[in-house]
Amino acid sequence: MLHCVCRLLDEAAVPYVLEAGTLLGVVREQRLLPWDTDVDLTVPAEHVDALLALRSQLWWAGYRTRLRPHRVAQGPFAVGMPRLLKVQTRRWGFFKGESLLDVFIKWREGDAYHWVVGDHEPLWKQAPAAFYEQRARRHFDGYDFLVPADAEGYLAYHYGPDWRTPVTTWDYLRDDHCVKVPL
Repeated sequence: MLHCVCRLLDEAAVPYVLEAGTLLGVVREQRLLPWDTDVDLTVPAEHVDALLALRSQLWWAGYRTRLRPHRVAQGPFAVGMPRLLKVQTRRWGFFKGESLLDVFIKWREGDAYHWVVGDHEPLWKQAPAAFYEQRARRHFDGYDFLVPADAEGYLAYHYGPDWRTPVTTWDYLRDDHCVKVPL
């Protein structure tokens, strides 16, 4: 799934980066972390139309997509703005399968990118823009994926100085080091 989605993004010239646990596994362990339940990418919001234009290609490649909009107007977010594109394998043609890839749609304001996580307890997060705008290719599992140019700096920012030490239980709402604003 990761290869297919990133190949489609690359072919359409949609910039993205691997991030969070996906990037952590690729950089630290040269694998996807077995305890991580999804794959995470980010696409800057100015490319959201090109991202959404790929939904039919994802369908024909065997994936189901669901767009999650912002539900609350606050900060740089208006109600209805795209927040997250979920990509899942399909079972029996229509029903969602088990593999999941989240494409976070992040909005730039000032020197940071902003996004919201969580459906029941939404949390506004932000991180320096350089992690999403300065990209490099990193070879993993037969493909050259886009990652933050300073991947280790991103991981230290996101996970703290001990990011090289495995942690198998993680709460994405509370445990990362990104700036957080409750909504």
